[in-house]
Amino acid sequence: MEDRVMPIEEEKVAEELKPIYENFKKNFGEVPLPIKVMANNPAYLKLFVEKHKVLWEENSLDPKTKVLIALVISTLNNCEFCIRNYTMQAKKIGITDKEIIEAISLIDLIGSMNHFNNGMRIKP
Repeated sequence: MEDRVMPIEEEKVAEELKPIYENFKKNFGEVPLPIKVMANNPAYLKLFVEKHKVLWEENSLDPKTKVLIALVISTLNNCEFCIRNYTMQAKKIGITDKEIIEAISLIDLIGSMNHFNNGMRIKP
């Protein structure tokens, strides 16, 4: 028995999801593992793809900002897969190591201030 939901490989994916797999292969060179796992629930995968389109592709934020936000959120959520993915995307679009460190360092600065304010029960 597996300890996780298994991915659906390209040769076994439902016909209705093949265009989604092809689009990811075209844009990323492969179908990411989370997409293959989401394929176990076609309705959810379609919803994710639509959310991705609206929030990532049609969003007015510039790509650098979106990638750095995604990297910070992934770090906060301790998602190793996403941290690796967004770090690679960051470097691919020209974000420097210094800029990555600056973005991640904000977790320390803002997080510690949040904890201080909560601990001291400082309210607006």
